[in-house]
Amino acid sequence: MPQRIQKAFNLLNTIKLEIISFVIALWIPIIPALMFIGFLIFADTLTGVWKAFKIAGWKNVKSRNLSDGVLPKITMYPLILLIASGCEAAFTAIPFIKASLFILMCIEIKSLGENIKVILKINIFSLVKTFILKGRKGLVEDMLKDEE
Repeated sequence: MPQRIQKAFNLLNTIKLEIISFVIALWIPIIPALMFIGFLIFADTLTGVWKAFKIAGWKNVKSRNLSDGVLPKITMYPLILLIASGCEAAFTAIPFIKASLFILMCIEIKSLGENIKVILKINIFSLVKTFILKGRKGLVEDMLKDEE
């Protein structure tokens, strides 16, 4: 093989190795975030199916609704975290991964709260608000008042 072609192959292999290293360097910091968001998506999916079943039985549980809700989350959330990882690599002073994870976590927890409100007839957010403002005693009083 001529030496010029050999140099071109060596250069391509070097570039390929650098690209792979760069992609791995972007993925490693977000693995725990991906696992956490994956858990929240799984919990939201389970409570969503439970909510659909609770409203109208099995006829309300449809794969179209499931795929419309879950597939965008499974594809977009890791992409958001990957972009945040790249931004954090470029601008080290700003915690892009943590900020993105916080926003995604808020979205999923809000969705979980809405599902639990329908399933168990409990508004978790109002209970947390009462607990923060009035403490344990106020929370117990509120829960007893709701039962009456």
